[in-house]
Amino acid sequence: MKFLKAVRLDASDGVVYSEGGAARDGEWLVSGGYAVCDPAGSSHRTPKRHCLTSFVGVESHGRCTIAEVVEIEATEYRQIIERLTRHFTDDLGAPTVEAARAAAEDEAEYTADLCESFSPEVWITVKRTSSDGGVKEHYSVFKRLMIGGHKL
Repeated sequence: MKFLKAVRLDASDGVVYSEGGAARDGEWLVSGGYAVCDPAGSSHRTPKRHCLTSFVGVESHGRCTIAEVVEIEATEYRQIIERLTRHFTDDLGAPTVEAARAAAEDEAEYTADLCESFSPEVWITVKRTSSDGGVKEHYSVFKRLMIGGHKL
């Protein structure tokens, strides 16, 4: 199974997402569909989170611009679901733990399914737009190179 990890090449995510927080380098990420704002520009999120071009960190709930597709172990995948369940319950006010778990499972499954369409060790970015009353996601793919401590 494949999943997403945060890539932080420099301090730019820390600047761009300074109000809402940036994901940590190497942190597990989800697509973040549960936290997407209105593509028309009227965000329901305060502070502004740049919802249309970022992924969401599983632990920090911070944003990240670049994600790497990597292999994930089943135990790590289950831990992601548990962390998201707690976040949905404790921080976002899910009505029940069962509802939070269902949403967490959906988010993790969506992210894992998304990753299956990409080769491991590629980097991706996302751009979201309005589409027939919903949100359409377009992903750009980048080949990883070696720069400093990061494989690009």
